[in-house]
Amino acid sequence: MHAAPASVHRVGILEDDPDLRLYLEQIVGGSDALTLAFSAGSVADAIAHIEPAHPDLCLVDLQLPDGSGLDFIAALKATASPARCLILTVLGDRESVLAALRSGADGYLLKDTPPEPLRRAMLATLVGETPLSPRAAGYLLEIWRSTPAATKLRPEVALTAREVEVLGLFSRGLSYREVAATLGISAHTIGDHVKAIYRKLDVHSCTEAIFEARQLGLMAPRD
Repeated sequence: MHAAPASVHRVGILEDDPDLRLYLEQIVGGSDALTLAFSAGSVADAIAHIEPAHPDLCLVDLQLPDGSGLDFIAALKATASPARCLILTVLGDRESVLAALRSGADGYLLKDTPPEPLRRAMLATLVGETPLSPRAAGYLLEIWRSTPAATKLRPEVALTAREVEVLGLFSRGLSYREVAATLGISAHTIGDHVKAIYRKLDVHSCTEAIFEARQLGLMAPRD
């Protein structure tokens, strides 16, 4: 008899193809650590599910009948306790990858990712990692190599001790609610800290903030 997992993570799915949506539901259902929070075929339907479903992770397609998956991510990241987002798309071009990551996506994979690697990527995203398709990773490497050294080594950004503490907890995979509980403050206050961090580091997602803070020496390489 297998022991039950310590926690079960709630997964939302935004995919307009009904067959692929069912396939993704089956992948989620095949893991003891995951459970389905919602499954939607349009941006509007997915947004309507955010508050009642309280997902921990969302699989997001980019091309939907009523808009872009980026519109859903924007709505999700505006909540007090935003879920992590893993893009799953057929689009592998540079512009799509960068737009998704800048919008706050926590990972970027193509739809031909096999079931088991996809399931592992979902679990990795939940603990703060950033799964990327080889092509997406290549684009980010190109950008890093082309960035002037003076930009990479810009003067240290002054984050407060509490902001560094909040970012450190996020880097360990904690959710907004978990960070708030750990520090004994409200999720709304955590949101205020996050906004300040984004402004100071000139980033648009938690993944970017953690990366920049480590590059600037504000956090240990694997805090």
